[in-house]
Amino acid sequence: MQINQILVPTDFSDNAELAVNYAIALAKRCSAKLHLLHTPVVPAYLLMDLSYSPGPEAVTRILNDAQDALEQQSQAITAAGVEHFTAIREGTVHEVIRDYAKEHDVDLIVVGTHGRSGVSRLMYGSITERVLKTAHTPIIVVPPKGGRVPSSIVIAYDFSAPAKHAAEVARAIHGVCHGPLHLVHGYLDVWGEYTDRGAVVGEAAEKRRQALHLGLEGMLKDDAKELFSIDAQAIQTHLVTGDPAAGILKVADEVGATLICAGTTGKSGIERLLIGSVARRLLHDSEVPLLLTHHDG
Repeated sequence: MQINQILVPTDFSDNAELAVNYAIALAKRCSAKLHLLHTPVVPAYLLMDLSYSPGPEAVTRILNDAQDALEQQSQAITAAGVEHFTAIREGTVHEVIRDYAKEHDVDLIVVGTHGRSGVSRLMYGSITERVLKTAHTPIIVVPPKGGRVPSSIVIAYDFSAPAKHAAEVARAIHGVCHGPLHLVHGYLDVWGEYTDRGAVVGEAAEKRRQALHLGLEGMLKDDAKELFSIDAQAIQTHLVTGDPAAGILKVADEVGATLICAGTTGKSGIERLLIGSVARRLLHDSEVPLLLTHHDG
C-alpha cells in the first residue's frame, strides 16, 4: 500500500487547522496529493411549531464565506509546496466525506477532534463516528494538542484481520517516516491469581503462565516478520495484562509514540471497534494521533 491521496475535511475551526497542518506534513513525507473538503452547514431555526431556514441571500453569503476561508487554507498548503485540490460540497456531511473519498481513491482521511470527551466530541459532532461506520478509508484522528509526523508507531494487535489491516497501513506510513514499530497485545492473565495458592498449585500455575506468555510472544514475533518486510528484530513486541487500553497507552507513553493504530470491523459503529471498547477508550484518552482502519471481512 502507498499513500498517494490524503483527504482533510475542514470546518475551519482551530482543531480542523491542526488536522490540516498534520496532513500537510504527512503529505510532504509521502509525496501525496492533498484534498481539502468543506461541507457548509446551513442552519435551521425552530420557531414554535415552524421551521425557518435562511433565504437565498443568506445561503449565498454562507457559501462565499466558506470559499474565502477555504482559499486561505489553500494558500497555506501552496506555501508548504504540497499539490492539492479544494472542494465545497453540499449534502449530509458524513456522506459527502465518504463519497468524496471513494470517488477520488483517497488513501487516508485526517480529521481533528474537539475536547477530551470521546467520539461524541469529534469534529462535526457525531459525523466522524458516522464516517467510521460507513467509510472504508483509514482515518487519522488528530487530538486537540495536535501531533507530530509519525515516528514511533504503536499498533494495537490481537491477531485479527482488522488488526492486520491496521498494521498494513502503519507499514505504509512507516515506509516514509521510519522510526521504531511496536506491536502491543493485551491478554487475560488467567493463571496469575493462582500463583500464590501454595507450592504445588502455585508452581503449576506459574509454569502455565510463563508458557502462555512465551507462546503469545512467539506469535507476535512471527506475525511481525510476516507483516513487515523490514528486519523483524527492529519491531518490538509488548504483552500487557489488565486493562488493554491502559496498557496500550502506557506502552505508547514509555516509547514516546507519535501514532497509535487500531482496526475497526463491520458497520455497526464505535461498539465494533477493534478489541471491544478499547479503541473507544483510545479515542477518549490518547494525546497522540490515532489511526483507525476499517475492515468488514
